[in-house]
Amino acid sequence: MNMNQRYTLQTRYMEILRQLSRPYAYWSTPNTIIYEHQNLRLRRFPNQDQDAKRPVLILPPQAGHHANIADYSDDQSLVRVFHRYGFDVYVTEWLSADPRYKNLGIDDHIRLTDEAIEEIRRRTGIYKIHLVGECQGGWQAAIYTALFPEKIASLVSAAAPIDLEAVTSPMNDYARLPMSFFRYLVAAGGGIMKGRYILTGFKNMQPEEHYINKYSRLWKMLEEDDQEGLDRFVRFENWYEYTQNLPGRFYLEIVQHLFKNNALTKPGQLKLDGKSVDLGQIECPLVIMAGKKDHITPPEQAFALKNLVKTPSHDIIEILTEGGHIGTLMGNEALKTNWTQVNEMLQMVI
Repeated sequence: MNMNQRYTLQTRYMEILRQLSRPYAYWSTPNTIIYEHQNLRLRRFPNQDQDAKRPVLILPPQAGHHANIADYSDDQSLVRVFHRYGFDVYVTEWLSADPRYKNLGIDDHIRLTDEAIEEIRRRTGIYKIHLVGECQGGWQAAIYTALFPEKIASLVSAAAPIDLEAVTSPMNDYARLPMSFFRYLVAAGGGIMKGRYILTGFKNMQPEEHYINKYSRLWKMLEEDDQEGLDRFVRFENWYEYTQNLPGRFYLEIVQHLFKNNALTKPGQLKLDGKSVDLGQIECPLVIMAGKKDHITPPEQAFALKNLVKTPSHDIIEILTEGGHIGTLMGNEALKTNWTQVNEMLQMVI
C-alpha cells in the first residue's frame, strides 16, 4: 500500500468515526404515532393485509438505546416478521427522559403500558392482544400480564432477565455495587440516568471488543473495500451509540427490586400502586426466548419464567437461539427461524 492509498483509507476511517459521533434515530417501516403521554409514544405499523389478525404490541428494551431495535432495517425488522404472518403491529417508543419525568417509576411505566393497550383495544375492538417483550421489555411485559391477565392473549418474553439468581452474569456483578453508587450516577444526571452511563457499563463488560477489536475490523473492511460490511458496521454502530436517558427513579427501582432483591421470583415483594406482583397470575400461552451466547441475560435467567407462571406446560414454548443478546432480538438468523416459530404459535392462539 503506497502513501496515497493509506492517506485515502485514513481519511475514510476518520470520516466514518465522525459520522458515528452524531448518531440518530430512525424507523425502517412506515408507521404513525397514535398515542402519546409523558415518556410513552405508541406507534402503529399498518399491515397491508386488511384482515390482519389479533394485535401484537412489542415492548422494546429501555436500556439506553432506541426502540427501533424492533424495526432495525428493511431486512432485520421484527415488525415486518409479524406483518408477514398477518398481524396488526404496534410498538411502544419510550422517549428519552427529561427533567419533567425524572420521578417516573416502574409503576408509571406499567400504567403507561396499560394506556397503550387500552388505546389498541379501543381502536380495534379486540379485547385481548399478544404482548411481546424484549429484554427489559420482557420483564415489564411479564409484570403487566400478571397484573392484567384478562387483557393478554399470549406473552412472548425474549432475552428477559427474570430470575437473577438462576445463574450469575456480569449484570449480577454490576448490581452488587452499593446503591450509593447508582444514586450518585442518577444525581450526576440531575435526577436522570444518562444513557451514556448505561452504554459505558455495557461496553465495559466486553472492553476488548468495544475499545479495540471493532476499530481493527473497521480498518480491515476499508482495506478490503468491503462496502457491504462497512454498511452493516455503520448501521449497527449508529444504533448502538445512540443513547437515551431513563427516569432516575425508574432506574434505581430496577436495580433495587429486580437486580438486588430478585423480586420477580418472590410473589408479593414488588408492589405497584398497591397491587402485589405475582407472576403466578400468568396463565396464557407463553413463549420464552433466550440466546445461547447471551452474556447479559443468560438462558437460565430467562427460562426461569416457566417455573413462576401457572401456564400449563403444553402451552409453554422455549426457544434457544444460536446468538447473543442483541442477536436474539434482531439477528438475521433469529428473525428468519426463531421468530418465525413464535409467529406460528401466535397464529394458533384464539
